[in-house]
Amino acid sequence: MEKILLIDDDLDFLSINRLILEKNGYTVEDADSPEKAWQKIIDWKPDLICLDIMTPTRTEGFHLAYKIREHKDAASIPILMISSIHDKSDFAFSPETDGDYLPVEDFLEKPVRAEVLIEKVKYLLSKKHSPDAHKSDDKGIGLKKKHSS
Repeated sequence: MEKILLIDDDLDFLSINRLILEKNGYTVEDADSPEKAWQKIIDWKPDLICLDIMTPTRTEGFHLAYKIREHKDAASIPILMISSIHDKSDFAFSPETDGDYLPVEDFLEKPVRAEVLIEKVKYLLSKKHSPDAHKSDDKGIGLKKKHSS
């Protein structure tokens, strides 16, 4: 069974998404702070990390993502960022346009629909096995984002 680590300081978000992922057959652990998350990353070695950006400060998730990428035993773990940062700040970024600077595989905006979360999780976990896996443009809220050229 594949292991997913949820990292968010919103305990309701953790509870709801843990249930969604477990119902779909995943083993799930969660952490409500970067410190707790780091310990679980090293000890538990998840197959996928779902990471909020604003946990607990405005950019702490970015710092943790960079720390993960710099650690030899954690660097290859896919990271799915899930955040409402676009609604709560002036930050404007995406893996498509800022991939060289964002050390994550994909990004979803909160609130995330269950079926979109599961689709992204399956996609990211399948990348290890199938380089041609389909990537959805659905960014979590049921709306397709336009990509800037």
